Amino acid sequence: METDRVVERLTEAVEVLKQVETNLRTSSNEVFHKWRPDGRKVRVLIRASIISLGEIDTVKQEFSVDIWLAAWYKEPLLKGKKHREEVDWNDQWDPRIVLFNAVSVDSHVRKHHLILEEGDDVPIVQISNRIKATFKEPMELFDFPFDHQELTIQLMSDWPTSQVEFAKNMGIKDTIRTDTFTGSHEWKLYGHLLCKPKITNQDQSTSHNRYPLYNITAHVQRKAGFYVWNISFIMFLIMALSFTAFSVPANEPADRLSVTLTLLLTSVAFKFVVTQSLPTISYLTLLDKYVLLCMIFQCLMAVQNALASLFSQTKLFDYICMGVLAGVVVITHIVFGVLMWIKIRGTTKLLRKADKEYLHLCENIDRFYKRTKCTISGFTDEEVKEIVGPSEMTFDNLKQVEMEETHDHAASGSQPHLTLPGTVPETGQPDGTRLKKLDV
Repeated sequence: METDRVVERLTEAVEVLKQVETNLRTSSNEVFHKWRPDGRKVRVLIRASIISLGEIDTVKQEFSVDIWLAAWYKEPLLKGKKHREEVDWNDQWDPRIVLFNAVSVDSHVRKHHLILEEGDDVPIVQISNRIKATFKEPMELFDFPFDHQELTIQLMSDWPTSQVEFAKNMGIKDTIRTDTFTGSHEWKLYGHLLCKPKITNQDQSTSHNRYPLYNITAHVQRKAGFYVWNISFIMFLIMALSFTAFSVPANEPADRLSVTLTLLLTSVAFKFVVTQSLPTISYLTLLDKYVLLCMIFQCLMAVQNALASLFSQTKLFDYICMGVLAGVVVITHIVFGVLMWIKIRGTTKLLRKADKEYLHLCENIDRFYKRTKCTISGFTDEEVKEIVGPSEMTFDNLKQVEMEETHDHAASGSQPHLTLPGTVPETGQPDGTRLKKLDV
């Protein structure tokens, strides 16, 4: 008995010691990130290639994508290294790039490479990523179903802007494949991919630091045919059938109202169909406005049916109301037609301008590559100017400059400066020289 009691107490002591060890042990998933020993700011070049754009969920405001991402930066600490096998990547400094607006990541394959520059023993580190993920994108649905959406993949570094800045790799084009798009039955995918660096606002951070962002944006335009023929056209027919109530004698208001109210209930059912196609939003879309106007018209028709029997000259009252209501229908549809034409034209013009901007940048990159055979460029602003020119600004970067520079310089009273494509509005340049032909 005494022996059994001793063994039992020893067993309890062993369990307690194991629990203490577990509590003191560092989590196996915990990763410690090293600060740079040289303290220098690193410019990280980004290149994106969307292999396949998957489902776009308007209700959840999400989209799925299969994308290849690459990041390049110069690493003096690896001076003299020639092969990636010579480097312990777990013990090296990392730019800590995260998918800022990702909802879920289905797969992520990451690889490191070393790229040597001719005549320079400081290697360039390339981090390539093949990612299949779902991203969150707040959609602007005021013009639904004639809307277009910006689908943005947002990268962020967990290092502050004093340590890392993002820029586009100006030596190679960002691409998106339109032939693998699975939502082509509902959306038109444009062939341009607009990429630009940004910086978090102060109110987006829980600390006093600001962090670099990099937006990769594709544009899609909704094909409105389904909603026009299956909702708008049906609502028009239901509204037009309301005029059949005039065939019922005015002295029988109950029969007239039965026709009008039955059609009104049908319109209410169609309103629920429209609601199921949209997320819960606090504003009216263009299709909502059309459906509600049709329902308001039917309510006016119901009021007319109820009042018609009170007038002595019922036929004259019917004719006047029929003419007024028909005029309202015609004028309303003309106004809606003009609004739709204006919105579609404005959207098409905006997207064509973005397409033209993208193609122009691609032409500059192609000319640079034919001249230098270099696929990595942009470590300094001088390299960017060499490709895009000192005075060329893209449409999106102009908007970025207007928004960010106004916000950043309004309080201080300083004059904002223009930022070239592929650069960020930060002072201080990383080390780096003009790249020559590279050997991978």
